[in-house]
Amino acid sequence: MDRLALLLNPRRDRRRVAALRLHAARTGFDRSSQALRRAALAHIDGQALVGATLRATLARLAAQAPGPA
Repeated sequence: MDRLALLLNPRRDRRRVAALRLHAARTGFDRSSQALRRAALAHIDGQALVGATLRATLARLAAQAPGPA
């Protein structure tokens, strides 16, 4: 029985280490996915601000332009 226990312990340790690695990989993936999502939303917000600024500028320029001759 002692011999069997010695044989099984390294397997359990390898399994535990593998489970910890998998958990760390999943956690890292989740964090990077969240960072990517935040970056995408920030980009979209920035583009919305640029679009609104361009529309306001175009409206102002159209209002200042002389009418058709």
